[in-house]
Amino acid sequence: MVQITLQLAPCPLLLATVRGNGTRQVPGANSMEQLMLDLSLSQWLFMIGVGLLVIEIAFLGFATFVLLFVGLAMLATGGLMTFELLPQTINSAVITVSLLSIGSAVLLWKPLKKIQSPSKDTNVEVGLVGHRFQLEKGISPVAPGEHVYSGIKWKVVSDQTIAKAAYVKVVKADVGQLTVEPDD
Repeated sequence: MVQITLQLAPCPLLLATVRGNGTRQVPGANSMEQLMLDLSLSQWLFMIGVGLLVIEIAFLGFATFVLLFVGLAMLATGGLMTFELLPQTINSAVITVSLLSIGSAVLLWKPLKKIQSPSKDTNVEVGLVGHRFQLEKGISPVAPGEHVYSGIKWKVVSDQTIAKAAYVKVVKADVGQLTVEPDD
């Protein structure tokens, strides 16, 4: 019979020595690892919250609001812990972040969704609507005219009769057609 013995390495955090300023020095930890171990829970919440907000805004462009709500909740929870209004424990952090995320989602969902919704105005406004010009010939509801704009010949229509040489304003632009009214 073969006997196997395992030797488990002790956890480095348990071997940590306490320094004069009250922080733990973990054996074998480099300066960056030691810096991360020295951060408080509120500092971690601030950093993760800012990271989530950057991801939501810069990379996702407010496509989803989940990271926004959780990021804001983490910043608020970190602030409450910094000012000692909440204890710096994992349980209080999880509960507070959860409640604040849900609360901010309920409060901010409709306003943020309204900002994201597309405009109801479907007029083509690429320099055409509002354009003013002088008619080369008179037009009426049954006899449209023509106008050349940007090298394109447009059909000019109106629901009223407009005399030759009158100034008109474009009120609607469709494919190949400009709807005009007299310019006062």
